[in-house]
Amino acid sequence: MDWQLFWEGGKDLSILMLMSRAVVLYIALIIATRLMGYRQVGILSGHNYLVAAGIVSLAAVRMVNPQSSLTTGLMIIFAFAGVNVFLSYLDIKWPRKIDQTASVLMEGGQLIKSSLMDCHITIDNLLGQLRLKGIHSLSELDSVILEPYGKISISKKPSSMPVTKKDMQITSMPAGLSTILIYDGVIQEENIRKLGFDRQWLSTKLLENRINDHHKVFLAMIEANGTLYISNKEGIA
Repeated sequence: MDWQLFWEGGKDLSILMLMSRAVVLYIALIIATRLMGYRQVGILSGHNYLVAAGIVSLAAVRMVNPQSSLTTGLMIIFAFAGVNVFLSYLDIKWPRKIDQTASVLMEGGQLIKSSLMDCHITIDNLLGQLRLKGIHSLSELDSVILEPYGKISISKKPSSMPVTKKDMQITSMPAGLSTILIYDGVIQEENIRKLGFDRQWLSTKLLENRINDHHKVFLAMIEANGTLYISNKEGIA
């Protein structure tokens, strides 16, 4: 393989070289993404967005154009990632100087016109975002905040909040995980022992559900609320 042609590009690149260059670029993108970390990928601030768009565009050009330099592309990708990590560090130290801050669009149930204009958000835009959150009436809201990463967070008025079990003084069942007792006809002995039961208890429960052979059961499990769920292999519980 002509390595100089591979790294610097040219008209005579073979299909194998083109595919290999694409693989190298893909791996470089994965590494650069890992270097940037979860915050840069999950929270798209201004510089995060620019870096993501730039890296993707750069990689696409290198993959499509065989005459482009792969070495230069790799250098730019890691340079972009490095600058982004540095800016994100500065963003943590001095967030108000590096990135945008949250903007209050509504407070005390009243829209703030100046904030809407500063953020270039129209009423239609705002109502559309609220509908996506299941809010169809502005009168339900106490505050609306536009977060730095472009999402809208809301706070409802107390009178519009849904009634909770605590409000109605209803005792809640503790949250937990379901435990499988039988899977595809096989009894999960260890799970049964952990629950403090035995095979005799399981057989009794199966007979209560008119099942006399555990091999006929596809799935039997105790759910978080203590309910025993049973489904046989024919799909009839």
